[in-house]
Amino acid sequence: MVRLYALLAVAVLVALIIVYTHEFDWLSNTINVRSLVIGSFLFGLLFSAGVIWYFRDRFTPLQRHFPEIAVITLLITIFSPLAGSLLNRLARTTQYEQFIFSSEQAYVARGYGILKTESLRPTGWILSVERNGHYYQFKYKDQPYFPITKPGEIIELPVKHGLFGFEVISL
Repeated sequence: MVRLYALLAVAVLVALIIVYTHEFDWLSNTINVRSLVIGSFLFGLLFSAGVIWYFRDRFTPLQRHFPEIAVITLLITIFSPLAGSLLNRLARTTQYEQFIFSSEQAYVARGYGILKTESLRPTGWILSVERNGHYYQFKYKDQPYFPITKPGEIIELPVKHGLFGFEVISL
């Protein structure tokens, strides 16, 4: 039975890591993502402290259960930005808002480098825009959306206003 629980725990951890890697695309297109991540970390620490306090009888004496407490705190804290980003994208509408176009540049990202004989094709694009005096960069992989737009022109981007108030550009 213990092996089954261990296997289930590993499967859940692998699934969370896969979901987290897919969420990086959304996190990179979130305006003011630093505040979302820091707030999620703080909430994760508070939540893990609450979990440990709720099961405090299980963790006595404290010195004997320190590895369990450390693992619980670490896992909850590390995966809290994933929960924060997923919850932020819930149940809100998307509106088109105006930005000032700066540039759209292609980039090449390869996990193991580029071979001599390999033809270079962009793996994604970085869109640089300005709104209210703040500069933002958004990444996407589908196609170039503004190939003939000149710097300084007004463009409209789909902005999803999140549950926690953080805006996500959904390109």
